[in-house]
Amino acid sequence: MELIYKGAEAEIYKAELLGLPIIIKRRIKKSYRNPSLDIRLRRGRTRKEARLMRRALLGGVPVPAILDVWNDSLMVEYIEGSKLANSLGSSLMTEFGRIACKLHSSGIAHNDLTPYNALVTPDDKICLIDFGLAAYTHKIEDYAVDLYVLKRSLISLTDEWETLWKSFLRGYKSCQELFGKVIKRLVVVEARGRYK
Repeated sequence: MELIYKGAEAEIYKAELLGLPIIIKRRIKKSYRNPSLDIRLRRGRTRKEARLMRRALLGGVPVPAILDVWNDSLMVEYIEGSKLANSLGSSLMTEFGRIACKLHSSGIAHNDLTPYNALVTPDDKICLIDFGLAAYTHKIEDYAVDLYVLKRSLISLTDEWETLWKSFLRGYKSCQELFGKVIKRLVVVEARGRYK
């Protein structure tokens, strides 16, 4: 196994299963927590992430296939590609908007919806990754916060953010039932001091 990323909550490894590349996400043990509580939290969060990924997939959101879940680890298929943040363009952002629409229509807020949590495959397909902070919800506020996080990340990534944001919204507009409510709530979220 090869460690390819280490964050505050998890380590990501690239490995092989039956000669095929896979990804293993292992939640990191926290020594400051009570050991039995720590195990329960890591197991619970891993299972929750797998359930949300499955729900997203059933809603038409392209995510890596889940191969196995055990204890504090999640095994998923390896997706060949690079971060959307490295391939920003109008057509990809429109597609990312459609994917976000499907995610929200499935009752899921990603809670870290940025171009860093989406992969672009060699054939220009987008795959959404890292559901570690995701939550099952029907709150318009939660969907608006997803869009707010994305908009702020685009602003920090490129001077072309307005064009990319408009492209994203063009795709997100496929959520006819949600679009108006989420955009209206986004205005409220943006006006709040604590989100600035």
